Amino acid sequence: MKMKFVLLIICLFFVRVLPAQKPVTIECRIGEGIGKIMQLSGVNNGQQKILASASYAQNGYYGFRFIPEYEGFYVLGDGKNHEYPLYLKAGDAVSLFMDKDTIYLTGKNNTAENKVLYDWVKLSKRVCEKSIFFTRSRSTYEDFFPEFEVLLSKIKPFCKNIETKNSRFNELMKHFISYELDRFALNFIYTPRSKHPSKEQRIAYYNSIVDNNKFQDEVILEMPDGIKLLKLYMMFYCLENKKNASDLQESLAVIPNKKLQGTLVVEQAKGFGRSYFEYMEFMEKAKKYVDADQLKILEDKASELYEAKKGERAIDFTCPDANGKMHSLSDYKGKVVVVDVWATWCGPCRAELPHLKKLEKAMEGKDVVFIGVSVDEKKNYEKWKKFLVEEQLPGVQLFADGWSKITKDYKITGIPRFMVFAKDGSIVESHAPRPSDPSLQDMIESELRK
Repeated sequence: MKMKFVLLIICLFFVRVLPAQKPVTIECRIGEGIGKIMQLSGVNNGQQKILASASYAQNGYYGFRFIPEYEGFYVLGDGKNHEYPLYLKAGDAVSLFMDKDTIYLTGKNNTAENKVLYDWVKLSKRVCEKSIFFTRSRSTYEDFFPEFEVLLSKIKPFCKNIETKNSRFNELMKHFISYELDRFALNFIYTPRSKHPSKEQRIAYYNSIVDNNKFQDEVILEMPDGIKLLKLYMMFYCLENKKNASDLQESLAVIPNKKLQGTLVVEQAKGFGRSYFEYMEFMEKAKKYVDADQLKILEDKASELYEAKKGERAIDFTCPDANGKMHSLSDYKGKVVVVDVWATWCGPCRAELPHLKKLEKAMEGKDVVFIGVSVDEKKNYEKWKKFLVEEQLPGVQLFADGWSKITKDYKITGIPRFMVFAKDGSIVESHAPRPSDPSLQDMIESELRK
């Protein structure tokens, strides 16, 4: 039977910079009971990320050939109840057979790393299936705990024999085994069973799971199910110690590594479906646990949640003026505020300036503030400052440095964009008319009368 391959170039950057990099080749013969779609996943920040998927001929062969972006763990499976790890580096070749009941290496080209890995897969198979792929069996603690303890008795000699020439793999594999044992144990007690053990019926292993020495570093993020384990571990800690899992300070106390804390906060934020302002309360507490990149993810989530509807409380923004002084929308609470989001390169924006100046002149002496927010990029900062002087732009002129927070929060995809805010800081109109339309002045004067 002719082998079917998918050529997968994971990272074009690597292809250009490292032209001598050798591809990985994976050959898999498929038996019965496997889904018709085979997936190859990489590991990204402790979670599986699908790199390629395709259908294959039943009872046939399938393969992947690609330039690996990193050396480490990958996952091969049908996306259902059959999922198995691989350890890959440039130039590796892997040959496997997979059916509904088993997976094993075939051929002579398999690497020492994957031979060790598949010795582990074989050793832990029954425990893994009962814990992780629990729909395949009707396992309860009565049969799982004895089998888990048998597996535990074999760990020390197994790890002692991990002696490939790849020292990096040797260390990662030992971490992998340790993490998998915790995942098996925790996933088992938190998944549907016909019988659940009381604390007194648990085996001693559960008393050693929470350990202050765990998660001091970030190696867990190199594991295919690292985030799943961190969540299970944190939940176990909270339940066992009667901690409030929704309280970040209490729940994250068991995770000493700062990066891991931030990662878990970001994960929690992803599932946040409540209102923007409730989310902002969460984010205010979360800020001390995240780094700059993680904070940006949280802010992007906030922007997704916000709906700039009439009467809604406005999202604040803060930008510098030409002298470097910071101004916020909230600084002008008590006045009607008109915001003009624009740029020096924007023809329609410039066309509105004469009308804007005329409107501002008509509003002199009234409780209204005009704020111009430029989305010019940093490279055009001096051009923007010069433009302010040449055009003698009145009002408060601020520099947002590109399509930044204000454009994300208010879903601004085109300029000029005018917005009007009430004296109490709520939105009058987030898609207000332009100054060339007399209805903008009517809207402002209507608000001033309130």
